[in-house]
Amino acid sequence: MKRSSMPVNILPIRPKRAKCFFAVLSVEAWIILTGCSSVKDSGSEPDSVPDARNISEVRGEAREISSVVLDVIDLKGQVSKPGPGVLSCADKDSDKSYAIHHPWSLTGVPVEGMKKAMERLRNNLPGKGWRIASYGPDVSPSKSIELVADSTKKKFSIRIRLLDRTKRADPGSLKALISVDLTSACFQVSKGKAVDEY
Repeated sequence: MKRSSMPVNILPIRPKRAKCFFAVLSVEAWIILTGCSSVKDSGSEPDSVPDARNISEVRGEAREISSVVLDVIDLKGQVSKPGPGVLSCADKDSDKSYAIHHPWSLTGVPVEGMKKAMERLRNNLPGKGWRIASYGPDVSPSKSIELVADSTKKKFSIRIRLLDRTKRADPGSLKALISVDLTSACFQVSKGKAVDEY
């Protein structure tokens, strides 16, 4: 399948916030979780205006989506704790516009179970309002299984990857990992308010 055609430009999390987000993840997992959203927001052009939505509302929606994804994964493992954070949107006023980013991961499960979970995601997410943009090996040397999907109704994009280190000579303590990278489209705060949660 072809990769999503709905890119949104977001700027990286500020370093202080990034430390909070990824403190429980290994460096390798953090690298996997970074990347661009594939959802196109209503204000994707530099001169256009994104939809106005309350930050706490979109953050709550990100938590709900992640909970649904975890239910579809249906594995008992260790889930990383950082919650959804706020990002700046490129080409937008950072005082008014924002995106919500919720990266998390699942570890502590045999890799065969994780492979089945990736199949469940591919088969079940479309029934939950997601359009699968791509599924299959990524471009990394390890050819990790990657799923990219968009929800135009909720205006979120998700990238899920399975990192399998079990065939390496020295897999280290992290043998397998499912990483989930959930990012919203760009939104703006209500008139008279400013983004103060970066």
